[in-house]
Amino acid sequence: MQRSLPLFGLVLIIVLAGCLGGLGFGGSSDAATTTTGIETQTTSIVSSTTAPADPTTATTTITETQTQPRTQTTFLRQPTTANIDTPEDSERFQARVTKVIDPTTLTIKYDGKNRTIDLIGVSVPESSPIHKKAVRYTKSQMDHQVVTVVSDPQVNATDNGRMQAYVYIGNFMFNTDLVRIGYARILDGQFSKRQKFMRKQQQAKQRGYGLWNTTSTSV
Repeated sequence: MQRSLPLFGLVLIIVLAGCLGGLGFGGSSDAATTTTGIETQTTSIVSSTTAPADPTTATTTITETQTQPRTQTTFLRQPTTANIDTPEDSERFQARVTKVIDPTTLTIKYDGKNRTIDLIGVSVPESSPIHKKAVRYTKSQMDHQVVTVVSDPQVNATDNGRMQAYVYIGNFMFNTDLVRIGYARILDGQFSKRQKFMRKQQQAKQRGYGLWNTTSTSV
């Protein structure tokens, strides 16, 4: 009876060990789960690192779009050929101004010869304080310029034989510019562009420019 007790205890231990093994007290399945979790995280990290590639492409597209307006500046050049509304049967030629005698009298060089001309339709009173300013202004605008000289069939030469003309710098008539800023007034008599001159003089009067400034002698 005493010998059977140790044998029974040994059998009981073996039975208990088998039961515990059946309950799943092991670490192999947990290691697989952990490995799977690591692999899943690694995959998500790799996929996230591919995302910044798109902004690089977008930046390149924006840079290319911004450079396009620069090419349009080459189309902003203006034509240099004068487009002048000349009176019918008028004489028209280009010449260089060689001297400014007074605000409305110029010496030009044409066809190898010097010629003195008067500006049609305008006068700057020599007694006016504006006269000196008008001289300086005419020199700054006309001296040594290549101009277009246009005659008017309605206007004859002066008593001393000077040609009277409209004088243009490009498309811009200098006669009316003197009237516009109030440095000159319109002369009596008829000429083709008289109405245009009258509009310029009326504007100068309304704005109180130059000769029409009742509070000061300066423009």
